[in-house]
Amino acid sequence: MSQDATPDCCKVGRTITSYDLFDFNAELQRRRTTGSSLRGLAEFTNTRVVERALEEASVDLIGDPADIYETLTADEIRPSQRKGLESKLRQQDVDVEQLRSDFVSHQTIKTHLNECLEIDTSRASTVDFERERGTIEWSQARCEKVITQSIDRLQQANELQTGSLHITQTVRVTCADCNRTYKLNDLLEEQTCDCYDRARLGNNTD
Repeated sequence: MSQDATPDCCKVGRTITSYDLFDFNAELQRRRTTGSSLRGLAEFTNTRVVERALEEASVDLIGDPADIYETLTADEIRPSQRKGLESKLRQQDVDVEQLRSDFVSHQTIKTHLNECLEIDTSRASTVDFERERGTIEWSQARCEKVITQSIDRLQQANELQTGSLHITQTVRVTCADCNRTYKLNDLLEEQTCDCYDRARLGNNTD
């Protein structure tokens, strides 16, 4: 389809049309070809969605669209801070629930690039990525099994007195440069981190 993708091609296409993001497909293509990651493109798209929502509601002095988007979505934001912002937005007739439902994910961006704009998002590599990912997943499963067995032995020896336990393990990875923390599965899916996006987006400032 290229840049003239139909508005209903996918959620990204519908969002572009709904928020009157003119020439947005061309901008997505430009940013992708100059190095922006899928996660970076999703955040860029969602920030523009916030900006347009504020413009349509004639909202002033609430905050920068990028900061508003982060407050609405980031895991590390305090609940009280998020609720305070949501209250301010609602007072200005911004439909917070609709806004949040219109946000797109990096996987949705990938689908839009691949199927609507015919942009290849695959990455060439001399490493078998899926094999390494399989090794990581096996290691996590093995670690959970070892922990479960140790917990069982402690319970049987009455050194640990609890109800029935279900062991799950979540691995998080923090980049020392951008100080952003990711769930391991998210990082493996995206294959890049926030500091890479910031550097690229800085070079692509309009």
